[in-house]
Amino acid sequence: MESYFTALEKEILRRGKKIDRTVDHIYIGGGTPSIAYPYFPRLKRALEEGFRINADAEISMECNPESVSERFVEAAQVLGVNRISVGVQTLSDRLLQRIGRAHNASQARKALSLLRSNFGNLNVDMMVGLPEQKEEDVRETTEELLSYAPEHLSCYSLIVEKGTPLYRDVKKGAFLPDEDLVVDCYDYVVERLGKAGLRRYEISNFCRGDAVCKYNASVWQYADYLGLGIGASSFMKGKGLSFPARRRKNTGNLDRYIREEGTHIGASEMIDEEEGKREFLMLGLRTECGVDTAFYRELFHRDLYVDFGERINKLQQFLEISKDCLIIKPEYFYISNSVIAELI
Repeated sequence: MESYFTALEKEILRRGKKIDRTVDHIYIGGGTPSIAYPYFPRLKRALEEGFRINADAEISMECNPESVSERFVEAAQVLGVNRISVGVQTLSDRLLQRIGRAHNASQARKALSLLRSNFGNLNVDMMVGLPEQKEEDVRETTEELLSYAPEHLSCYSLIVEKGTPLYRDVKKGAFLPDEDLVVDCYDYVVERLGKAGLRRYEISNFCRGDAVCKYNASVWQYADYLGLGIGASSFMKGKGLSFPARRRKNTGNLDRYIREEGTHIGASEMIDEEEGKREFLMLGLRTECGVDTAFYRELFHRDLYVDFGERINKLQQFLEISKDCLIIKPEYFYISNSVIAELI
């Protein structure tokens, strides 16, 4: 960890000097940065030396319940973290064990209590579609999570990744909830969170008032972002929001990242205007606000309805179409991938 943070500091300082931009939001994650709290003072110094950070910047950090402690909370507050995100997933010990999580429900409850009492902006992650999960499990977890009054909640469907123990179990015939059950569970979450005052502002994300995750929201709005650290991804447009833009990803090899101090690029691609248009639509249509037609014109110097008018007309039953924006109707969010694929 010492060697990693030495390399990370050097990457932060080098890239900050080269890019020379003001930072609006900082997101620290994924993984479990909470285990590295002794290094937060060094991270803070590097970020402040490498970048101009807006005084009102949202600094969001991920953590997992088993690594939440009073020392972590204190270190995060000194770092300037003002939004905390904890990966609970479920409060069923049976299901947590089934998906191989490192924490149990008791640890999650203790973490939630500690984080709730120390941060004014709390996000909780939960999942539906877990192996052997019942609607009752989803209801109980949702109700208990709401008792902590989170400002934000993210609800994701399980994605089984190749190479994981769960993937091997599924290939052997392990039970996963059928799609109808997953839809019923998700419908319940949407309805219950709505009654609790959390609006769905993106397919999987809910917030109270204006407590959107500003970093994620900026990505969905096709803003630039700079990834720092092992395996981190970046997306940067040219001067004046011009294309081609560049997407790059740092090496995911820890030894190489440390040895080359974050200079090795694992993958890189150029995004031309046509690809940019499709990505812009794909990201924007995930949100309640949809695609901003004025920003589309600013980015691409074209009219959205001229470029995609024919396909939009064919899909108009699924869309809300206006001069200012293009939105997938909320009742069709479940098939948003299919709608977007047809559109782009």
